[in-house]
Amino acid sequence: MTTQGGMTGLVRGALPNPHEIVLSMELMNAVEEVDISSGAAVAQAGTPLQTIQDRVGREGYMFPLDLGARGSCTIGGNISTMPAAIA
Repeated sequence: MTTQGGMTGLVRGALPNPHEIVLSMELMNAVEEVDISSGAAVAQAGTPLQTIQDRVGREGYMFPLDLGARGSCTIGGNISTMPAAIA
């Protein structure tokens, strides 16, 4: 099984091998909650980075990650490629 999100990765990790099933995150694209009291946001794995930035911006917050592919890269992919020391 191969999980696919925004398909912006440079290492081809989202490309399936022959006979693999692809699990698309395309419809898992919502920011479910922004808790202004704690400064936390809950978003689904397929949510584009820019969607999260825009949503928390309406509450006066800033999401600190910014990439050139912000309109198409997904938060699930962003998190999955973070070094363990940062996450």
